[in-house]
Amino acid sequence: MKEVENGEVKVPLIMGEQNGVDNRQMEEEISKKQMKGDPNTFNMAMKSSGALLHRQQQPIELKDFVTEVRGNMDIEHLLEKCSVILDLQDQPNENPNTSSMESIVDTMLNSMMSNTNETVTREELKSLIFSNNDMDMFANTVQGTIEGGGGGHEVDQNWLCSTTEVPTLMNRVVGISRMSRHTNMGEGANEVKFFILVLCPTNIKGTKTALETARTFATLFSDMSLRHSLLESQVDLEFKAYIRKAAHEISTRQEKAEIDMSKEEADNEPSFLQPFRGIRDDLARRIPYYWSDYKDGVVGPKSLQKTISTTFFLYFSIILPAIAFGNLQDDNTGGDINVEKILVGQVCGGLIFSIFAGQPLVVVMTTAPLVLFTKIILLVAKDFGFPFLPFFAMVGLWNSFFLIIYAVFNLSKLMKYSSRSTEETFGNFISIALTVDALKHLAGSFKANYNNAACELEDNLSGHHHTINETLVNPLLSAMGHNITKRAAEVPDDLPCQREVSLLYLILMLGTVWLGVSLFDFVKTPYLSSRKRELLSDYALPVAVIVFSIIGSVIFNRVALDPFKFKGEFNITLVPFEELTVGAVFFAALLGFSLSILFFMDQNISAAMVNSPENHLKKGNAYHWDLVVVALINAVLSIFGLPFMHAVLPHSPLHVQCLADKETRVTNGYARDVVTYVRETRLTNIFSNVLIGITMLFLQYILPYIPKAVLDGLFLYMAVTALYGNQMFERVTLLVTEQAAYPPNHYIKRVPQRKMHTFTACQLVNLLVLCVFGFTPWPYIKMIFPVVLACFLPIRHKILPLLIEQKYLEAIDPTTKD
Repeated sequence: MKEVENGEVKVPLIMGEQNGVDNRQMEEEISKKQMKGDPNTFNMAMKSSGALLHRQQQPIELKDFVTEVRGNMDIEHLLEKCSVILDLQDQPNENPNTSSMESIVDTMLNSMMSNTNETVTREELKSLIFSNNDMDMFANTVQGTIEGGGGGHEVDQNWLCSTTEVPTLMNRVVGISRMSRHTNMGEGANEVKFFILVLCPTNIKGTKTALETARTFATLFSDMSLRHSLLESQVDLEFKAYIRKAAHEISTRQEKAEIDMSKEEADNEPSFLQPFRGIRDDLARRIPYYWSDYKDGVVGPKSLQKTISTTFFLYFSIILPAIAFGNLQDDNTGGDINVEKILVGQVCGGLIFSIFAGQPLVVVMTTAPLVLFTKIILLVAKDFGFPFLPFFAMVGLWNSFFLIIYAVFNLSKLMKYSSRSTEETFGNFISIALTVDALKHLAGSFKANYNNAACELEDNLSGHHHTINETLVNPLLSAMGHNITKRAAEVPDDLPCQREVSLLYLILMLGTVWLGVSLFDFVKTPYLSSRKRELLSDYALPVAVIVFSIIGSVIFNRVALDPFKFKGEFNITLVPFEELTVGAVFFAALLGFSLSILFFMDQNISAAMVNSPENHLKKGNAYHWDLVVVALINAVLSIFGLPFMHAVLPHSPLHVQCLADKETRVTNGYARDVVTYVRETRLTNIFSNVLIGITMLFLQYILPYIPKAVLDGLFLYMAVTALYGNQMFERVTLLVTEQAAYPPNHYIKRVPQRKMHTFTACQLVNLLVLCVFGFTPWPYIKMIFPVVLACFLPIRHKILPLLIEQKYLEAIDPTTKD
């Protein structure tokens, strides 16, 4: 039986039992018999070359704190006398032959048995706790298992519970230690942070046995939020208080779940024929947490630090692409939409969304697909003779109208058919688009400064002068040299040969992404302290942007880099809709409908990736209400001729990662980071947009010091970091990976290799189709890009099951649960 708590799927605990055969006595016996010339020495030596190990594992159920009253009674009676040791060091004993595990148990036993009347000796207890005389292997343990993204099971190595029945013990004794660092306690327990030691008498009531007592504490420690709280505890009283609170919350949660289970199953999802039901449910779900959305950003361990670092991450990752898109829009629309308008729209829309949205972790801004769609609107307006800005604004109003219709009739419930593959395919397309944009800018720099006509003439001139020096008697070559010199002098001043500009562009772009990714991964290195490593990782993007902006604009200030266009003139007026004809208004509805599909898919896919079960968010989603907020924002922006905006990838999921605490889990030698807690706050979005608004006042003085190459490095940084934890990318790499080196992922264990590669190939085909429609030079074909993206949902549920069995599809690509 599985239970779901806070979005985390709980599966049965695992009880492990190990019986080892000790070699030490056998080796001493062999040496004695060898001295006596015993003929059986050879057989004994063969036996001594290795020891046998009997291992047995079986699943056990999580304790139900409602129906099993012993759970709360154990917490009430045992926790008061429980020995708690905080930040226990795993140092060896004075005897160099003892293991660090023995030293840990010695310390805990000294604390646990000091205030008892028990007569049992420490050596007797250790002989039962450990399975061998080397005392480096526990005899009986309980651990938790968690269900991965595709249903695969893996051991939770963050905590370990050792259970021991002692015949001469009179009363139950429990000890809990929080290790000073992650400790290796044997196979399957390589990263133990919490260790629970349970000692029970042999002759005791069935509900009080060592295993039943261990189930009580193991059920509590399988709660990730409790472990996060215990990490921040300063004293043992606070430590115990958190455990009592967790037991009470689990009891309340389980009791409420049993009462409301039938009702929830019947009324879980709104129907299309229940208008406003989804919006009402979203508001009822999120309003109780509204105040905590602000409080969680400043209250709690490391909350303020995370809020500040994430604010700067959002600031740089929003303002620089916005400036780049503004320059592109300025060129495309002849100044009708420029950097100033994009920044004003970003600040206004971003603040409105941050304050009123249901899911504040979603980031909204102008995106590359919206820039392309704006160009489509421009071309259509030119072809039919419509004034661009009024036509553009009317398309935005129609788009908002359709979005509100979608929200009112609960169309966001269709996202339950969205699977991880759809989200990751679209996310990878955005990463490819960011990479393509960066490479286009780099190629443009080389074309303008490295391979232009002036450079070609210089090369030819240099080559001909070299030939002339060798053959001075050749009049023909002398004439050619004179002619080339004359043509070189006729090259316009605005097209000089500046190869150093392109080389510096390349260095700044690659340097920014290299420094950013290196600092982002610095948390995985052994250098400095863990707090300093985490701090550097949090500020990876701002540090990379600032460092290479200084390198490009200060150290290499003599290299003439191309600056951004920004005049600092903010001219925002109402759009003259009266210039549109009736035909233009209704023609805009067609483009508005296509744009609304793009909004619907982008907004919901971004929100689904934020609300992924792997992020363990607790406050719930708000798909329908957020769609209404985005629609109203874009309606206001359209009236003033400001550019559209919606949820953006990869900013939104990266925003969650920046606010998250993580723990490292090791499986068969493969380490991976798992999110344990996320600060669900509105402050980061609010602060970053306020900071952008303040920056607008003096941006014209700062912008000349930020090279365009650094922006492209930022694009590449976001494209690379978006691949972290991307299962599609992981499976693509498996196509060229040796089978023996495959990681122990759930889909590798549960899905045949051929089926897995078939599914990956189908995803690659979907990605290729997206790229064809997204990067095609024909604008009218780009209009159906949103429809193509929407078609991936029926393809996943109707066509793929014909190629791959449903059980394998659910293992490798489960649909969105929320």
